[in-house]
This record gives sequence, C-alpha cells and structure tokens, in this order.
Amino acid sequence: MSIVAMNKIKLMGINAHKEKILNALYKTGCVELSETEEFADTFRLPAGDKAGELSAKHDELGRTIEFYNEVIEKSKDKPYYPKNIENSKNLFISYDEFIRSPKLAPIGDGETEKARGFMERLSQIKAERAKLINLGANLSPYLSVDGKFSDFCDTKNTKAFFGTVKKDNVALISEKLSKLEATELNVLSDGQISVILVISYNDYAAAALEILTEYEFAPCPYKFDCSAKEKLAEINADVAGFDLKEEEIYKAVCENASVIKDLKILYDYYGFSLEKETQAENFSCTLSTFILEGFVPKDKIEEVKSAVHMVSDATFIEFSEPDKEENVPTLLKNNFAVRQTEFITDMYSTPNYREKDPNRAVFFFFMLFMGVIMADIGYGVIMIALGLFLAGRIKVDNGTRRLWYNIAIGGIFAILFGVLFNSLFGVSVLPFTLLPSPVPSEGGQTGLMTILLCCLALGVLQIAFGYFMKALNLFKSGDVAGGIFDGLCWVLFFIGFVFASFNFLIDYLMHDAFVVMDEGVKNFFDTAAMPGLIVMLSALFIAAATAGRAEKGFGKVSKGFGAIYGLINIFSDILSYARLFGLMLSGMIIAKTFNDIGTGLFASGIIGYVFGGAVILIGHTFNLAMGVLGAYIHDSRLQYIEFFGKFYTGEGNKFAPIGSDMKYVYVVK
Repeated sequence: MSIVAMNKIKLMGINAHKEKILNALYKTGCVELSETEEFADTFRLPAGDKAGELSAKHDELGRTIEFYNEVIEKSKDKPYYPKNIENSKNLFISYDEFIRSPKLAPIGDGETEKARGFMERLSQIKAERAKLINLGANLSPYLSVDGKFSDFCDTKNTKAFFGTVKKDNVALISEKLSKLEATELNVLSDGQISVILVISYNDYAAAALEILTEYEFAPCPYKFDCSAKEKLAEINADVAGFDLKEEEIYKAVCENASVIKDLKILYDYYGFSLEKETQAENFSCTLSTFILEGFVPKDKIEEVKSAVHMVSDATFIEFSEPDKEENVPTLLKNNFAVRQTEFITDMYSTPNYREKDPNRAVFFFFMLFMGVIMADIGYGVIMIALGLFLAGRIKVDNGTRRLWYNIAIGGIFAILFGVLFNSLFGVSVLPFTLLPSPVPSEGGQTGLMTILLCCLALGVLQIAFGYFMKALNLFKSGDVAGGIFDGLCWVLFFIGFVFASFNFLIDYLMHDAFVVMDEGVKNFFDTAAMPGLIVMLSALFIAAATAGRAEKGFGKVSKGFGAIYGLINIFSDILSYARLFGLMLSGMIIAKTFNDIGTGLFASGIIGYVFGGAVILIGHTFNLAMGVLGAYIHDSRLQYIEFFGKFYTGEGNKFAPIGSDMKYVYVVK
C-alpha cells in the first residue's frame, strides 16, 4: 500500500456534544475536516468572541515563549544557564495530559504578565543605554579639555563661543578673527575635530559668530557641572548599572525556565482549541445540531466510529466514496526505508491522490545513484555510522531525521558499489574487481567509456520506468488509450533500442580488457538486433501516429512530428545521467590524489607520517562531505527533472487531520 484509500465522512451530532466529538476525532488522528454544504434550515455559525480570545491568548503566549527562548539562548555562557532546558524540547505527552491542559491557564496568564513586564523593562534599559552610549560618543572630542562644561559661559561684557570645528578650518577662523577687535581664539583640543573657545566683547560677538558659522562651527550643547572625562566615567557607571539590571532579568528568566514546558503545552492547546473554533465555522448547523464533513482512511472507519460512540450516543455517521471531482487529501503508507524518501518527493510536490505513489521508485533510483556516485566501502561505512548516529539523536520524524536516514541507507549502496569497484578510501583491497575503475591504473588501463555507458544505461532504465509509471497513472484515471500510446509505446521503444544497440556498444568497448562477452550472449543479441530495431521503430511510429488523436485537422500531423522531435529531449535527458559518471570519477580521483600525497610524505620519517596522515584524513573528510552534498543535489535533480518530467502530476494536498498542526507538542495517543 502506498497512497491510502480515503472515504468521506459526514457526521451529525448535537451541539452540546460538539466539543467531546471533536476531541475524540483528534484522538484518532484519522479525520481531516472540510467545509460542509449548506442546505435547507441550516446556517453557518459566525466567528464568536471565543475565537478572538483564544487567538489573542495564543499569540501572546507565543511571544512569551519566544522571549524566554531568546533570553535563555543569550545566557548560554552564564553560570545561571538552566541545565535541564533540553527537557522542554520535543515534548511527548499523553492525550489525557494534553486535554487537561486548561488547568495550566493560570500559569500561562501569570507568565505572560511577568514576561510583558520583563520585556518593558528590557526595552527601557535598551533605550536608556543607547542614549547614554550615544552621549558618550558625542563627548569624545571634549575628553582632552580640562574644566567643567559650565565654566565656558558668557559674562556681563563678553560672549563665549565653545564648540567644535574641523581641524582644517581652525587656521582660517583664526585668520579672520584676528581682524576683529577684542576677540580671542583658544584651541583647547587639536584633533580631527578640534575644540575651540572664542571670547569676544558683546559689541563684536555677532561678527565673530558669523565667521564661526561660515566655517561650520558646532556649539557645545552641554552645560554639565563637570568635565567630559568625569561625565564619561559617570556614563560608564550608569551603563554598567543597566547591564546589571539586564543581567538580573536574564537570571530571573533562566531560574524560571522549567515553566517553559507548561507554556508550550498550553500554547499548542490554545492552537488546537482555536482550530476547533475555526473549523466549526465551516459546519452546517441548526439550533440544536451540527453537521461536519471530512475525509478518513478506509481502514480507520471502525476506529473513528468507536471513538465517536464512546463520547456521544446522539450521533449519526455516514461514510461514502469521494466524488471524482473532489480534491482528496493524500496519505502515504510505506515501509520504513521508502518512507525516508517521501520528504524528497514532497520537496518537489506531494503526490496527487489519484496517481500512483512514486516513492518506491524514487527510493530505488535515489539510493542506486547515490551508491554509484560514492562507490567506496570506507565512505559507505562512515555514511551509515554518521547517518544512524545523527538520525538517532532526533526524536521527531521530520525532514532532517529522514535526510540522515537517507544518507545511512545510501551508505549501504555505496558499500555495494565500493565492492564492485574494489575501492576502500580509494585503495584496492579485495582480490577481485567486478567493475572497471574509470581512474587509469598504473598500466594505463581504464574503464572510462564502459562506466560512462553504464551510467547512461541507468538513465535509459529510469526514463523508461518513468513512461511505465505514466501508463499506470493513465490506466488508473481510466485513459486506457493514453496509457498504451503515451506510456507503454515509449517503454517498448526503449526496450527495442536496448536490443538494437547492445552488440554495437559492446563491439565498441571490446578493446577494454574488462569487457568480456560470452559467445552465446553475443549471438543472442545479434539475433535480437533486427527484431529490436523493428520494435523500436514500430513503437515510435505508433506513438507519433497517435500523439494527435485528440486534435483536429493539421493538429494531428503536427503533434506526430512533435513526438518524433521530442526524441531530442529524451536523448538529452539520457545524457544528463553522465553527471553520475562525472561525480563518481571526481570523487575517485580526489581520493587517489590525497592518498598519493599522503603516502609520499611518509618517506620523510615520523614527521612525514604525521603530516601525511593529516593530509589523508582531511582530504578524505573533504571528499566525503563534497561527495555526499553533490550526490544529494544531483541525485535529486535527476528525480525531479528527468524522471518526474515523464509522468508525475503531484500538486496533492497532504492529509492533515484535526489537531496535527502542533508546534511544540507531540501527543502520544
């Protein structure tokens, strides 16, 4: 089973039992709700105040959790950092414990109020600190000036102009002020921004100010009864005081970190309650009853019936087949290995409910290609160990965990091809070699073309299988003619192509010492070459002749030519599989190169062994990391473009039962 068969559910119950029924459906984890149709004597419930209140509490609690998490993250190197904070991650709780979450509401209300106070205080501290730091920065030109700011003031008969100018303007100001009577210039600080004091009798003050303004004089805005140094020391003390106040808040939050677990549970409960209120707006209602509709897996019908009847005996439940036009959600059910590649397919698009699940094929080809690219026993062992270790540290079945499992499974295939190529960290250790290495040996022999053609043959296999999947999807949708002419005809084309070209390719490779062809096999393919050619051309003719069967007039002819012209795209897609060969070859060459460099250093004695070992270790680590990254990216590309492009529709909606959208909590039902 891959895509689980779905049934529609229609349930009628009394309003007094609605909450219990929705909780029961949530407990099963088997029902996705949808909008119901309105009919006579029914209406939709408007959004009530409860939904607004839940939304407000949910949002405020979310901000509180984010604030606490942010503070705790900033306190990682502090002695008060909570040691048991990991206990509030990946929360696995029972259904009964989750349903009893409303008892945590007083804690949630108290903590949100407390967090709001903390945030307001931190905001004030931040603003005051920024203000002081900015003031300290503005005081920097005056630090070398002795005396209090308040000392530089006017007298009864004089005006004092105290402030800053650019250093280049000081001489110009001095020259012009020297022409004024009863005016004196004092340079108090000679920096890039200079501090000057100009004292002038009242009668000449206006003229002095005009000259200063011309040269961008900035009057000092401060009248502190202390010097700049004293004020800066005061500022630094105040900033340190603000730091201590902030530290006290951080410490208080960290000492209260144990409450985060309860807050997260309550947050997801509010989210679940809000979802129930929102979903209820889609129900058809009367004054005393409600009707809900949705989808349920066929094999879970009895479980859903039992769960509902346990909480309410005043219900009517009806199950039916979905209409052909309905958008049915997709639920996948695969074995453990295939399930790990589901997220690779989902990154492209979730399978459509009415098509075949491609994940088994994706699993086989994805792992096969990863094995071909890595093709080393040592790398495969490390991939298995590292993948299983990191996947085991992740308790939640998410994309990251599945990625590591994919790498571990790919390691098994890497070992398989490592045995075939006789490669352990780029070194031949086995007494046999089943496949020729594309890297030239000491005698100059290489299986370069053989391996390249094998990689292209894998491309032929996957693309042919893509057309086979297309045929299955068309048959499933009832389009038998499409399945035959648009799917199976192209499968026959590739089968014929293989038989027609097999001996030609083998003869081309016979100079390779690794290619040995049994005479009986050669005779078989000699005999099959002509029938293969006939099958290939016949399949191409039928595919071209029927390509425009749904068109009218000239469209029938143009579609046929388009199908033949499409061979260019098909063979272009096949050439894309040369990337398997390229990535494999580059990995093998890099491994061999680092081995040669490292072993070459061994001749230098003990130091050579140290540096040589380091070169080999670092080199293989780099090669493994780049190899796995390249394998994942290019392997995915082959699935998405070359393979999916032949048959895959996608655009499905993943099955999302009520209550499945939890952010922090995983309810064990």
